[in-house]
Amino acid sequence: MEIVWKSHKIESPYLFRQIGKWDGIKIHRARVLPGKMPEQISDFHEMNITLGGKLTTEKCSASGKFVKTKSETGNLCFTPAGQSVGAYWNAPIDSLGIMLVPDFVKQTALENRFSSNFEFAEIYKRQDALIQQIALTLLDEDKSESPSGRLYTDSLIQTLTLYLLKNYSNANSIKESLNGGLSGYKLRRVREFIDANLEEDLSLAELAEVADLSQFHFSRAFRKSTGQTPQHYLMEQRIERAKELLAKEDLPLVEISLRTGFKNQSHFTTLFRKFTNLTPKLWRELKLA
Repeated sequence: MEIVWKSHKIESPYLFRQIGKWDGIKIHRARVLPGKMPEQISDFHEMNITLGGKLTTEKCSASGKFVKTKSETGNLCFTPAGQSVGAYWNAPIDSLGIMLVPDFVKQTALENRFSSNFEFAEIYKRQDALIQQIALTLLDEDKSESPSGRLYTDSLIQTLTLYLLKNYSNANSIKESLNGGLSGYKLRRVREFIDANLEEDLSLAELAEVADLSQFHFSRAFRKSTGQTPQHYLMEQRIERAKELLAKEDLPLVEISLRTGFKNQSHFTTLFRKFTNLTPKLWRELKLA
């Protein structure tokens, strides 16, 4: 992305910058000094949300009409891939950018029984608190010292992508009945798979494949069958496995944390306390007393 800054060359234009990348999506937040982004075409579906300050966008719509929009705090600008957009800001701004890979969005649509041919709408000025919340949550998760894991971020990305397809495109979905949740056989397979792979950073795609469902429909069916999200169930099982291992006095806490899929001992302690109100060390002392 080309940007022409108005600041002095020896002064960094970035007052704050944070970038998060996952399969199919990139999120960028920055507080920047005044500048201009010349009109350009992106290969991604791009959304920009102004979190603070004022931003003026200039773009040529798909119909050939020139559109100039002055955006203030909370405004969303959505530019589908292949469309041009430019912008300028005369004072510092806080901006949140979301970029989605078109092939990733199309694949998500197909997996979730949407029509394969669809177009996103060009949005110039709209408020959407859910998109903003999901994007900021993903950035917080990416920099967290105690991340919830891949299953959590996959669920957020899936929710965001499907929300965009339903509310910002002309894609039609084919309704799929899930009144009964997962069958007993599929639920047992998923539980056995989780139990056998607790030390792994499991993805939503892996669990959905075991159940032979799309990621979105798997999440809904699993919750209907168990009353829990896949992420919460996974964490609960990790804590239960940790309790079993803590009962063995010879195993160090760092080894237990790795065997139960936590990033490190600090991450393990944080989540264990969240579920039990006790640290692993204190739980072990009480158990072996």
